Amino acid sequence: MNQILQASSNINLKINLIKRLFNFKQVFNFALFLKMDKREIILSTAMKLFGQKGFEGTSVREIASDADVNPAMISYYFGSKEKLFEKLVEQKASFLKGVFAELVNNTSLSPLEKVYVVVDSYIERMFTSPQFHHLLQRELSLERRPELKNAISDILLRNFVSIKAIIQNGIDEGEFKSIDIELTIATIIGTINNLLSSETMCRKILQKNKDFNPYQSKKLKERISEHLKQLMRSHLLKN
Repeated sequence: MNQILQASSNINLKINLIKRLFNFKQVFNFALFLKMDKREIILSTAMKLFGQKGFEGTSVREIASDADVNPAMISYYFGSKEKLFEKLVEQKASFLKGVFAELVNNTSLSPLEKVYVVVDSYIERMFTSPQFHHLLQRELSLERRPELKNAISDILLRNFVSIKAIIQNGIDEGEFKSIDIELTIATIIGTINNLLSSETMCRKILQKNKDFNPYQSKKLKERISEHLKQLMRSHLLKN
């Protein structure tokens, strides 16, 4: 009888231990989820405020207030406002970095088709987050924060490695002419940035009225895409 009671007691202890471990795991996972969630909320809030007010016009306290977190949490996750901004740029650039890295190893697309994907990817990102891209252009044009400017440039230029590889592969395969690769990439990105960096300038260049919103125009997106693809065909392909 005592052995049965002892065995029953051991089983109950094991069951309670399993329950405690299960509950601990739940609490741990929930805490981890909250930690990740707060970090993403800070990034999302910072992107919105930076886009609306610029880097200088946005304070850490304002980001913390809108994100409903303690300002110390921003310092804990990112260290400073500059590092938070760098993380936002890195987060934005990392998506295209993944897309372009896959393109390099893609065997089903021709080099020209890969260039088309590059063109459409940059256009899509600009139309999706115009405020943030305007902010990037402003920061890159200023000399007030050289360290931040260099960090942003280094992050953005990482995507150039894959694009250069795509174009160089087209040259090596005999599909593309021997052209200036760096300036070709600058032509793609510069055309998009120059046209869309200012709503007012864009409307004037395209001779549109003041109600025209370029970032909501599907026709404009298609127009830019077709223009750049036509330009790349003429520029890259051998006759």
